[in-house]
Amino acid sequence: MSSLSEELVKIAEQGEAAILVTVVEVQGDGRTQPGAKCLIRNGRAQVETIGDAKVVAVLERESEIHARAEKSQLVSLAIPDSTIKLEAFFEVMPSPPKLIVVGAGHIAVPLVKIAKVLDFHVTVIDDRLLFANRERFPDADEVLTRGHAYDEPCLRNIIHSKAKYIGMIGSRRRIKACFQRFRDEEKITEEAIQRIYAPIGLDIATETPAEIALSILGEVIKIRRGGKAASLSGH
Repeated sequence: MSSLSEELVKIAEQGEAAILVTVVEVQGDGRTQPGAKCLIRNGRAQVETIGDAKVVAVLERESEIHARAEKSQLVSLAIPDSTIKLEAFFEVMPSPPKLIVVGAGHIAVPLVKIAKVLDFHVTVIDDRLLFANRERFPDADEVLTRGHAYDEPCLRNIIHSKAKYIGMIGSRRRIKACFQRFRDEEKITEEAIQRIYAPIGLDIATETPAEIALSILGEVIKIRRGGKAASLSGH
């Protein structure tokens, strides 16, 4: 097995993000040939058959753009201080998105199952061992009982985090009361409150726990991919 193959296997096993760059076409004088590859992790080449440090440096810089966008793309590049022009395909292999489910109630069970089908790394948190256990959540990556006893303190702790999506399950009355308590606290800004998706999920007229779970993950994917479906929260 080549070192490139070994690194690809390791990345898959560890669930880490990487970009595999394949040179498709080359013009000008240089050592790089079509078919040459460069595996980039955290902006640095780990394994490469490019054979030209200038080309590798350009590929490393370009990879940062595609890593942020999480989109694979064929790109034309000119190598500075040389006659080399090339086309390279940047294959983005993002790490699995992380989903943290606070509260291991009846909706959490189908939520975790569907999330794993969608390749999320899922952590379930609940202080109740009767609910947060491997029998109820065999597919979860982590099941923790070292959490807060209530979801509102958890929400208060993560509201200023870098999470791309924060959703809250509950009736409109309960959500309104929670938000008012937050507004009464100087540490929580209105901008932070408006980040919360509540009521949670897409507007698809759900009734069963599985349907609610589907609407929640639909909303998560909408935010991740930039979709246009209507959210119950009005976001």
